[in-house]
Amino acid sequence: MLGVIALLVVVVVSAPFKATLHAPTHTPRTNTPWVISIRATDPEGRPIRARVTMRFLFAGVPVGKVDNGRVYTFTGTWREKKGQEIEFPATSRGQRLTFQALVTARRHTIKLNYWVQPR
Repeated sequence: MLGVIALLVVVVVSAPFKATLHAPTHTPRTNTPWVISIRATDPEGRPIRARVTMRFLFAGVPVGKVDNGRVYTFTGTWREKKGQEIEFPATSRGQRLTFQALVTARRHTIKLNYWVQPR
């Protein structure tokens, strides 16, 4: 009789870090500050050093950069400085866009996507 031994190897690949985006609403008002925050932590929840750059997509195609594509370095939580928050122009009213934050840390990049439709 032939014995068959099945060996199941489970490899758990965890992300080297977690990134989260906090925004007050999916429908921000035009010409009004839209205050967001981005948090980067290790898998245990401790703040880590990361970089972020942000842009807007329309139907998946990049159409604009936030802060001219500037890359910010932060530890833990990032926020726009007071008075420099994102503001949607009146011409964006009613357009469904995707706000995308590209967070890089530990040689990996996480794309945080958040739909917005300014009103």
